Amino acid sequence: MKVDLKQIVKESLSGIRQTKNLTEAYISEPKSYNQTSEFVTQKTKDAHENLYKSYVENLNRISAELDTASKSQENVNSINCEYRSLRLDETNALNAKWLHELFFANCFDPHSELFMESLSYMKLQRDFGDFESWQKDFMACAFSAGEGWAVCGYHMHLKRYVNTIVSGHSSDVLLGLYPVVVLDMWSHAYFKDYTIDKKAYIVAMMREINWNVVESRIQKSEAIAQALK
Repeated sequence: MKVDLKQIVKESLSGIRQTKNLTEAYISEPKSYNQTSEFVTQKTKDAHENLYKSYVENLNRISAELDTASKSQENVNSINCEYRSLRLDETNALNAKWLHELFFANCFDPHSELFMESLSYMKLQRDFGDFESWQKDFMACAFSAGEGWAVCGYHMHLKRYVNTIVSGHSSDVLLGLYPVVVLDMWSHAYFKDYTIDKKAYIVAMMREINWNVVESRIQKSEAIAQALK
């Protein structure tokens, strides 16, 4: 039977149609990471982990509230402020959760090693001219990030690896990006250990990138690239 989309839209806007069995809510559990590092103190690690867990808790709360939030419109020009606020908060909390997980996983490797025959080296060298140019550009993003993130990822439209800055958790987000290297540049990540010396923190984190984790992500991004051909 053909679906009458026009009628569904009309009833949804008027509030007549009631969506049944809507279950957007989901439960996310915080993950555990081994933040082994000679450059970050245990006090900073513990505080950072607790902050990460608070983002997970906040995401679960927002998700539950969205499940019962009103989606009705009083008139064609009205804005459902509660629903809008929850959606924006969801983006912020979800990004904060994921970015922290990416960061915790791809840093804190005191035995960091990168091989020239690895996909990571070859792909970054290809798209930035040489590996040193990628590293210099990524560190420039980190230094310029302010309270935010430096991210390297595969861009699905440009079909290459790029570096970018995410402000906060949800501003200046480059759409179509699959992250492969993430560096937390919020002051809570370094201030207790480095005060305002961001450069020293960045250099320390670059020395401890877990290239095994990055390699796994680049393998996935290459599979995405193949699927988009």
